[in-house]
Amino acid sequence: MSWIRLLCFFFASVALFAKDHWTELNIGPFYVDTDGDTGDARDALTQLEQLRWVLGGLLESQNLQSVWPLRVMLSDIAKTNPTTSGTEFVLQNGQYVLLTAPKAHLPLGQVAIILLEANTPRMPPDVEYGLQQLFDTLEARGSRVTWGGKPAHADLNWARIQLFATKFEYGTSFHIFLNALKGGSTIRAAEHNAFAKDAAELEREAAANLAKGDWQPVSVSGRPLDPKRDFGEHSLDPVTARVYVADTQLSADPKAAEPAYQAAADAGGAATALGYAGLAQIAKLNRQDATSFLESAVRAGSRSAPVYVSLAADADAAEATPLLKKAAQLNPLWAEPVFRQAQFASGEDKGALLKRATQLDPRISQYWVELAQWQALNGHASAAPGSWLRAEDSARNEAERARIHQLRLDSEEQRLDAADRERRREREELRQADQRAQNAEMQRIHAAEQKANQAHPVPAGDVVPWSSLVPQKKLQGLLVKVDCLHTGARLAVKSRAGQVTELFLADTAPMKLACGVQRTPRPVSLSYAAQPDEDRRTAGNITEIAWR
Repeated sequence: MSWIRLLCFFFASVALFAKDHWTELNIGPFYVDTDGDTGDARDALTQLEQLRWVLGGLLESQNLQSVWPLRVMLSDIAKTNPTTSGTEFVLQNGQYVLLTAPKAHLPLGQVAIILLEANTPRMPPDVEYGLQQLFDTLEARGSRVTWGGKPAHADLNWARIQLFATKFEYGTSFHIFLNALKGGSTIRAAEHNAFAKDAAELEREAAANLAKGDWQPVSVSGRPLDPKRDFGEHSLDPVTARVYVADTQLSADPKAAEPAYQAAADAGGAATALGYAGLAQIAKLNRQDATSFLESAVRAGSRSAPVYVSLAADADAAEATPLLKKAAQLNPLWAEPVFRQAQFASGEDKGALLKRATQLDPRISQYWVELAQWQALNGHASAAPGSWLRAEDSARNEAERARIHQLRLDSEEQRLDAADRERRREREELRQADQRAQNAEMQRIHAAEQKANQAHPVPAGDVVPWSSLVPQKKLQGLLVKVDCLHTGARLAVKSRAGQVTELFLADTAPMKLACGVQRTPRPVSLSYAAQPDEDRRTAGNITEIAWR
């Protein structure tokens, strides 16, 4: 069987190289290239653009973007090419590309998912699968568009979405249903809010339609299109066209793709960078070093963002950062180069880059996880719970959601530890501020002493300390309350006459005092300097204290 396969590939290659005239049509993110009738290309491009228009209406965004362009190669060689299926797009070298025969059914359901992934947060898998099936039934003839006919495979997910899209009383609110899901609602809540019916009743109606199996397409509002006016059209370099065809073969058979890449690399024209990028992909598939091919692609003026990201993969921060910035510049819709820049950044710059990555692609859980972890540890703890919720919502399956939830619990423990450290830091700052205030007050007192001594000099033998000028008093009574302060404690002592005097004690360590109202008042004798302090609300400072 191997020689038959090689023979088929030989004749396919001969046919490809024999056809040197290619025409390219374009609108929005879509490109259709053909080596035959441009009428077929216009029909294919109409299908794609009407899908984008209809989906944009549902999502309330009439200019849906795709992170990567989508390219369809229409050629009869797809019928004999043994390495391409013609049934789905493949992502290679910075674009989605499909090789298919003219008039063949395009995988419109896959296109719908590609656009959903680029323009919405992750929605429930049942809904996205149902939407894929629905859009796979879309048919466009100019501006006349229908959908909802017989699907390739009917199940409850299909029946539910088909019901909402084709039944008039539901179809007018279908966009409300989808936008509720975009906002994080469950299917049941979105159904109730959009259609004002019990979710169980809607599910029974969908199940009844599934059992009946009678699927009738309905018309849906399409975009007014004039292909000759709205579609760009120009010739396409045959060498470049061969590279695009090789991209469809690359994963299945790298050896079959290699001649087209090598020819483009040797051509010396606009296709050279594409050729080197393809050779780099082959080297990676063969577990070989692709650096030289990537560097050659850059020297040839590559406009492919993945080329620069691949070059940055094993580089240090100084080399990788300019490459990643270039990749982000070439494709500002791609989140990966922004996220990788964040790995080399610190402080608020890191947080800004992580936040930008989540905005560009809110479906990548890892982006949300790293943003939440950064927020928890860098003064944005109040925003972290929201990021953790988005991380769980964007999980692909329950196993990933459980893993993220555990990471969240671990991070919350770290956040609490960080908050405790912050509280201790604030208390220490208050203590130091109080100490500075006391020191300033002592300096003021000493300055007053010095000024008084200079104004009224006395013999050295007669100089007395300032503290001796403050009246000294004694007090006996019961210690009834202790207010713990930053630099000491305020003691409330009740005399035999019932009068309560509050005094300041600087050194509380030897006394081992319990803060608050004393459950069992203790008899105490003390001496204090009768110097009232309005800030501390005390009558003086204790100089001696003893338990009786």
